[in-house]
Amino acid sequence: MDVIELLQSLLRSKTVNPPGNEGDAASILESYLSEAGMKVQMLLSPGGRTTLVAKIEGPKDRPALVLLSHSDVVGVEEDSWSRDPFGGELVDGFIWGRGALDMKSIAVMHAAAAADLAGSGKNLTREVIVVMAADEEAGGDEGASWLVDEHDAEVGFEDGRPPPEVLCEGAYGLTGAMPHPVIPIAVGEKTALWFDLVAEGEPGHGALPPQNQALVNLAATVRVIAGFGKPRVHPVMREQFATLAPTASGAIAGVLRALGSPAGSAVARVVAPKLRAAGPLGLLLSDSITPTQMAGGYKSNVVPGEARASFDSRLLPDTDIEGFIADMSKKARANGARVDNVVHKGHGPVSEKGPLFPILERASRDLVRNAVPTVSLSPGITDARFFRARGATAYGWCPVVLTPELLATIHGHDERISADDFRKAVAVTSEVVRQAAT
Repeated sequence: MDVIELLQSLLRSKTVNPPGNEGDAASILESYLSEAGMKVQMLLSPGGRTTLVAKIEGPKDRPALVLLSHSDVVGVEEDSWSRDPFGGELVDGFIWGRGALDMKSIAVMHAAAAADLAGSGKNLTREVIVVMAADEEAGGDEGASWLVDEHDAEVGFEDGRPPPEVLCEGAYGLTGAMPHPVIPIAVGEKTALWFDLVAEGEPGHGALPPQNQALVNLAATVRVIAGFGKPRVHPVMREQFATLAPTASGAIAGVLRALGSPAGSAVARVVAPKLRAAGPLGLLLSDSITPTQMAGGYKSNVVPGEARASFDSRLLPDTDIEGFIADMSKKARANGARVDNVVHKGHGPVSEKGPLFPILERASRDLVRNAVPTVSLSPGITDARFFRARGATAYGWCPVVLTPELLATIHGHDERISADDFRKAVAVTSEVVRQAAT
């Protein structure tokens, strides 16, 4: 099957999570990899969710190379799409559909690279493992988290064996934000911490409003808490800024040099708002605390006694989690509210630069003219964190360069990928896997 057709088939498989229904997508990839001669397993979580694991056998004295993707996708608002979000249509040079970027296209890149290697007859220097996990978009409890806990030997974690190297999502190339295209290699990621704010007050009649109102208290607390933490430069970002500075000129180069210096955190406190307005780079200079839901009351003329807001916080890898929760609780109490229902999605350490890293650097430099590869952090959480937590080295990397407009379609409307860029990415990924495993 051609890689375009394979991607279209996966896009037509409705794997919106919840409920996921990943089994159909896993079956499509199972057929493709089985035809290439790979050993494929379909592993079912306790909740009946399907994760695919396929292998090319190789020596086990080196870390396994794990090609990690996920099959589930987020939902859509179909009326806001220009094309059928589950049609997998090839129109005007683009393949359209939910998952075209996040991340069924990457699943195909990984599968095609492994299939090419399996059919090449080359002697491998390590085992290659393809994983298409379930449930990533809902936190991974029925996918990668369960896989690493219950089937660790199947993904390269065995006694006496070095932990695996993992290639996964977490970073696309980006053009338009800097003078040259930037190709990030994510060695770590922010962690997600979700919590609710609950404010209480006196219930009553809307015509006789009480002095202490839950909704007023909640609004005041949201205003205080929402936004960004104190800007600072994480060591990974310091290295990124130092790498990018020579590629820029004028004031931009000066700011990048300053951010990459030992005084970078002081500089970040001045420039972070402008960088956040310019693009995603600014989001990696501080923790973010974002309200996502608010609820309270049930009738227009009734003052409710309780109101609630939900927050999605994304924290830098070196943030003190307990200290962050304590700070949120202190601010909430000062405004007549409390923190409730804290859910920490877990995080792994920042990865070192292993044998795969220089291969990714070389491939990134060759991807487009004047490309600048650099270490980075991912602003979102990925399944890589479960592998990093077990000692694996993991990199978020995809050899596709996006405009800010296309980047915004991830979890947004009209998600799509250029067919030409996709074919090139398949070829580049295949070469990376060949170099890394032979």
